[in-house]
Amino acid sequence: MTALLPEVVREAIEGQSLQSASESFGLVTLVLLVVLLLEYEVLRTARPARARMIALSAVIGPLSVVVFITIVARIAALVP
Repeated sequence: MTALLPEVVREAIEGQSLQSASESFGLVTLVLLVVLLLEYEVLRTARPARARMIALSAVIGPLSVVVFITIVARIAALVP
């Protein structure tokens, strides 16, 4: 898997603290989820091919789980 990442990206990820990495990861996944949900609603009103909606749903589902886990982990870090 690391062979797919450029060296610059890998150094940027490894150079951050766990706190700042989780903040940026959480923000990126949340923004991506919001964009995909908006795209899903726009496509739903346009009534595209069913295969396109299924493919988008296949991406939204796991991303929703990741966002939920990230939010729970951030809240758990705040609770003593």
